Amino acid sequence: MPSFPSFADLAAEPDAPLDALTLALAAEFREVDVEGALADLDTLGAELRASARSTRGRAEQIQVVVELLAGQHGFVGDQDNYDHPDNSMLDVVLKRRRGLPILLSVVYVEVARRADIPLAGVGLPGHFVVGHFGTDTPVLVDPFSGGDRIEEDATLDHVRPWTAHEIAMRMLNNLASSYRRRGDLGAAIRAASMRMALPAESHVQEALRVELRSMQARLN
Repeated sequence: MPSFPSFADLAAEPDAPLDALTLALAAEFREVDVEGALADLDTLGAELRASARSTRGRAEQIQVVVELLAGQHGFVGDQDNYDHPDNSMLDVVLKRRRGLPILLSVVYVEVARRADIPLAGVGLPGHFVVGHFGTDTPVLVDPFSGGDRIEEDATLDHVRPWTAHEIAMRMLNNLASSYRRRGDLGAAIRAASMRMALPAESHVQEALRVELRSMQARLN
């Protein structure tokens, strides 16, 4: 297998693949079996492709995704250790079948992509879900709750597909907070530093820079 791109390299790519970006993110904190994680996604994608062969329409397609991932494979939110860093690591979430809403959403999106079902991550205030978008009202489901359907006003600005870079930014926000709560300031600073490699508006970049400097000052 050729060398896997670094997080910094993928952060600089305008159309970075979501699976590669999230695995590279995890590899900044611990050793990751990238090949194994991608193989797990491929296996689930092949199962989904077989199950979804005769489906019609967005609602039916997304329901098949839910039945496979939540129903057959038991992917669901980790209620007991919600903000543990493991719940932000894609390879670990694939093995444990537990994770944060945003990581479970990554699993849904990447497994569906392998079966040619166009799902997207959707950041809601205080939550993260997946949606099947089209010309009509998007169909939204909540991977954390096992795929429950969400009724959300599709005219709201936040009901839109998120980019891989936006998803990685939110993941790093989660990790920076999680490590800080655990007293691991070094790992929190690493997460905060990685955010600077991602594209963001100038005022957001400045706020992130100020927060990073504050954390570094506390370490010194």
